[in-house]
Amino acid sequence: MSDLTEQEIFDRMAQSLKIAAECCDTLAVSSRKGPTYHRLREHLALIEGCCRQAAAWREDARWLPIGMLMSDCHKRAGEWLRGLKDPLSGQRTPTAKGQLNRAFVMLAENLRAILVGVDMLKTQKTATRGMILPGTPKAERQPGAPVGWRASKGGILLPS
Repeated sequence: MSDLTEQEIFDRMAQSLKIAAECCDTLAVSSRKGPTYHRLREHLALIEGCCRQAAAWREDARWLPIGMLMSDCHKRAGEWLRGLKDPLSGQRTPTAKGQLNRAFVMLAENLRAILVGVDMLKTQKTATRGMILPGTPKAERQPGAPVGWRASKGGILLPS
């Protein structure tokens, strides 16, 4: 792990969220690959790394879904630049010149909202001591229940 401080991690995350939102504003007007798209990809990757570092630094797994969301944003942004895919023919039609790409407009708005949410998550009370781990999914069967059997309407165990 690097020698970054917690403040440096959160400063980098906030700055990258702002820059990524600005890149989305630019891409909404001109949906073409180039330096703006490259910069967007770079900052989405930085945000993802910052979330991973924040989760390790604070021992708080609530930062990890934000990082996974940034990875998903990166994949979707590439699809938006390539254009909409026709389900019948499979051909892609890119956004026409001069037409606003609404997907990038929404992404910019969401990145700005995430910036506010990150600031709240950074400063809010956790009401817990120690590590904050993700919740575990509910088991399909109760521990100790027999395997290969099911309960009838009357509560009698029958083979599956």
